[in-house]
Amino acid sequence: MNDTATVALPRRRSPWNVAGAVSAQFSQALGSFLLQILAARLLGKEGLAVFAVLFGLVVVGTAVVSGFVGDSLTVLDRANRAVRAGLQWWLVVLSTVLGLAATVGLGGSGYLTWHQAVAFGLAGVAFVVEDTIRRLLMASLRFWSIVVVDFVALLGSVGLVAVVHWSGADVTLTHFLEGLVVGQLAATVVGVFLLPADDRWWSRQEAGHDGRRRVFEYGKWRALQVSVRPTMLSVMRVIAVAGVGRAAYGELEGARLFVAPAMLAVNGASSYLFARFARTKDESTLKLLRQADVGVAVLSVVSLGLGVVAAVAAPTLGSTIVGEEFDLDRWGVLGWSVYAAATAAATPYGVLAAVRGRQAATLVVRLIDSVLSLAGVAIVVSVASPPWSTSAIPYVMGLFALAGGIGIRQLIVADVAAERVS
Repeated sequence: MNDTATVALPRRRSPWNVAGAVSAQFSQALGSFLLQILAARLLGKEGLAVFAVLFGLVVVGTAVVSGFVGDSLTVLDRANRAVRAGLQWWLVVLSTVLGLAATVGLGGSGYLTWHQAVAFGLAGVAFVVEDTIRRLLMASLRFWSIVVVDFVALLGSVGLVAVVHWSGADVTLTHFLEGLVVGQLAATVVGVFLLPADDRWWSRQEAGHDGRRRVFEYGKWRALQVSVRPTMLSVMRVIAVAGVGRAAYGELEGARLFVAPAMLAVNGASSYLFARFARTKDESTLKLLRQADVGVAVLSVVSLGLGVVAAVAAPTLGSTIVGEEFDLDRWGVLGWSVYAAATAAATPYGVLAAVRGRQAATLVVRLIDSVLSLAGVAIVVSVASPPWSTSAIPYVMGLFALAGGIGIRQLIVADVAAERVS
């Protein structure tokens, strides 16, 4: 049987389906945004800085599994029993290993208490499993079901925190971690029931040796590629917190949250582009490159436009959104918008290059721009004086993200030239 899926996009795109597709791109991002806003208001600057580091680690783990398993189930033929067994085996192995590593690492190092570390490890496992269910629903074009799943996740996470807050007790980081576990487990259960019958079965694992190899061959590159940027952000947070302190970095995280909708739109759009490009592999690379160019232009303009508006409004609206403790810096707000625009100029090209089989080369480009970004952040933090040392961080990352996007586009241009010659 062919290794790749043959599911086609619907012939007719009704307004309802289009609305569902758009809503599904934003629902998960909106939930994460609201949860972090709640953390900013209830935990303060230093608490937000710690929560941001932890949530960044969750994003890294989810990116690894999403690239390895989620992208593989989108591109490979998951109806094949061997492939399905391979997908399920890798999901169990990766989620378990990541959860245990997080628990032991954070608990043993003393960064978290053992209670918090166990809650965080469980939350990480639940996150990656729930995200895989979302990818199955997306691959089946059940976009409104994804919105329901994301709403349940948000309701469960925020609900537990709200109960603690309304009871008069002080909300702590532990409550947020426990809320993540509750929300993701509830969303996973609901998501399984919303899956189509063809995707709601467990394959016999003895038939999955060849499937594991197929998933590994494709998923290893995607997992590395999509995890580079969130890993870079996580390492950046560690460098920044060590260099400027939790409170100062908490201010920068507050600025990021203020412009998060623009940044989250980029991430959501990239998921949609991947699913779309994966189903149009028979089209010419030139045609898909032109579509990616349009996506880059639109996302960049929107990101920068929203960033300018946010920077102007930050002094008056900042405390209303992230809390009275924060005094948002306009340059920091604008910096995150610049970073979002730069990411918009890189993400669609990375998605297209991955679908066209240039995973290894794309990974090299992203590794280079990420290493340069971290080096730049380390230099800025050590040389510049506050508050410029903090505000300059997103500008530095944006500069190298843009350079990486240009490099990846050149890879695709080379493929276009090769197709013309052949």
